[in-house]
This record gives sequence, C-alpha cells and structure tokens, in this order.
Amino acid sequence: MPSFPNMAGRQDIDDALSAELEAAGIVVHRSPIAKNGRSEVDTEVMGTLHGWLFKRAWRYWVADGPGIEVAAAERLHATHGREVRVAGHCGCPSPTEWFKGLAVGDYHVDTPDGLKALADTIRELVGRAALAKSRETK
Repeated sequence: MPSFPNMAGRQDIDDALSAELEAAGIVVHRSPIAKNGRSEVDTEVMGTLHGWLFKRAWRYWVADGPGIEVAAAERLHATHGREVRVAGHCGCPSPTEWFKGLAVGDYHVDTPDGLKALADTIRELVGRAALAKSRETK
C-alpha cells in the first residue's frame, strides 16, 4: 500500500487532506486558526472520530485519542503494525510491549489503508460498547 505523500512546505493542500480523512470515514474539520505556519504541514484540516483527533504531519497522520483496548490494538497491530505505528515508534513495537498492557491512545499512520483500519477499529469498539450498554438498560 502506498504511503501518504509528503505535504510539508506545500500550499493548497486542504482539499487533498480532507479527501484522505473522508476516505477513511473520519469527520473533517477546517479551522483557519489551525493554519499558523508553525507546524510541519500548514493546513486548516483536522479530523475527529469518537474522541480521537487526527492531525497531518509530513508523511503521516498523528492520531490521539482516549485509547484502544489491548486486544483490539493487538489485532490492529497484527494486520497493520508497520503502517499504524504505536506511539509513532519507527521500530513498530506491539501495543502490549510498548504500553505494558494498557490501552493505546497514540498512533502515527503512514498509509490510507492504515488510516481506514484505525478508523474501523475505533468505530467497532464504540459500536460494541453502545451495544453492551443498550443490553444493560433492557
């Protein structure tokens, strides 16, 4: 799977970045305040998904959120661990190894396929939690 292109120092990239997020089913937000010329990628675009924030860096998306449980993080790592990097670590350690059995709330995502896989994992966990909650209230 091809990596995201380097967007550092480029102009007029907001539409391309929006398309990257939309392809993964991530909600796009535009804020002129975010475009400040002090980050690697000067853009108004960021994404959100169930408490996760997605910001673009030079060749990857930085995803920060409330955490993915260890079992789901390990499944994601088994299929996309070289492109959805735990804590942005270039050595690509497993979630259990790096976070000592705690939830993972920090990824660097290098490919469109990896971004969709992370978003799908987040949606799956939120959906599972909502289903469990609805069963409790019945």
